[in-house]
Amino acid sequence: MRKEAQLGRLLGTAGAAVALILTAAACGNSGGVGGSSNAAQASVAAGQSVTLNYWTWFPAQTTLQKSIDAFEKANPGIKINLREFTNTNYQTELPLALGGGQSLDIVGVQVSAMTNSVRKNLRPVSDWASDLPSNWQSQINSTMLDQTQKIAQDDTLYSIPMGSIGSAFVYSNQALLAKAGITAEPTTSAELAADVAKIKATEPGVTPVAFSGESWWQDEVFFTVADQIDPKLSDELYTGKVAWNSPQMVKALTAYQNLFSSGTLGTGTLSLKEADADNAFNSGKAAFLLEGSWDSSVLSSAYRQANGISVADVGAGYLPVSVAGGSPAARTYAEGGLAIPKSSQHVAQAAKFIQFMTLSQQGESTWAPDLVLVPSLNGYTVPSSVLTSPAAQSGYQTIAQTIDAGGSGRGEYSTTFTSDVLDNSLLQVARSQITPQAEAAKLQSAWASGRYPLQ
Repeated sequence: MRKEAQLGRLLGTAGAAVALILTAAACGNSGGVGGSSNAAQASVAAGQSVTLNYWTWFPAQTTLQKSIDAFEKANPGIKINLREFTNTNYQTELPLALGGGQSLDIVGVQVSAMTNSVRKNLRPVSDWASDLPSNWQSQINSTMLDQTQKIAQDDTLYSIPMGSIGSAFVYSNQALLAKAGITAEPTTSAELAADVAKIKATEPGVTPVAFSGESWWQDEVFFTVADQIDPKLSDELYTGKVAWNSPQMVKALTAYQNLFSSGTLGTGTLSLKEADADNAFNSGKAAFLLEGSWDSSVLSSAYRQANGISVADVGAGYLPVSVAGGSPAARTYAEGGLAIPKSSQHVAQAAKFIQFMTLSQQGESTWAPDLVLVPSLNGYTVPSSVLTSPAAQSGYQTIAQTIDAGGSGRGEYSTTFTSDVLDNSLLQVARSQITPQAEAAKLQSAWASGRYPLQ
């Protein structure tokens, strides 16, 4: 789960940064999963106000307060008592509070990182679905909903996801592209290679493509390439449906290596950390940035202005297709789940707030313009006041469509194989220190050893 913890930190950091600029009942007795018992429901007299205790780490409090204010205005009998945590503290504090029986009504859940550590003290969504619209499931992106359910070890849905993040995507400095005579986002690795050559010729002091060389990010890039062959290939590798030395895997490793051996991606850039790559792009010293969808806030001109980012206009696209006959792909996972603890005595009211946040255009419009998550609500569109240029509008639409299409998940398959074997091996592939065939054989041997079971 190392990557998921890293991305959780990114999500919390991104939410905090975005907040600088976007200011605009029927319940079962036990839930059937052990843990604490469901609290009895408090009676509420006519005209009486109810206060719900809400703990979360995301979105940032400045953004979330707008959501709460809008909800309370629409529901004057319900008040929200918010407590916001940093990402790291939240992963420690929430399980302790739930296990200790603290009275909480709504909790944010880091879907991949926290579901299984807190699920025994949460009410399954099926317990409070009667307090939601009868067609609520059809209103939520099915891939995100499925990922949220499958991450639980008992295959039970405990939260409704606010949205999803995915990788890898490419962000572009429109001014630098125009200066180099580039008029469209690259869609294939050949087009990207041609763009890199143009940038080197016109702007020798600019890094054509900035990206993190950290091992966790390189496996994100690699798996995006792999899933261009088969959108479920990384899932199939981890579940044993496809061998790590299969022809598909060799093809993916070859395409990944070719990105570097061709000079399209510079091996010298492998020394950069994620923050270094972001800073290079944000200061106008890189034409393209290879990042995750969690960086989509940079598409907002208001965000760039508030955060001192000197790039005038930013576009985006999927990672250019690097394999013959391949298709755009991104590995994704649902995030920002909203759940109701067993300790809640106000389930119907808590469900109403979750409905507002995940199933209504009004609620979505209070936090989704941060652009940190691609919202789970089907049909949601970002206002033109947030994405003010055609490049930004088209870029975000491409990111959202690629994520919504559904591919391999991220975070479902917890194993030390990724960090202990794959990550550093991919850096050897990138530097052409090992052939794709030899790398595939090595990976399969390690996988077959039995030392890296799914946890």
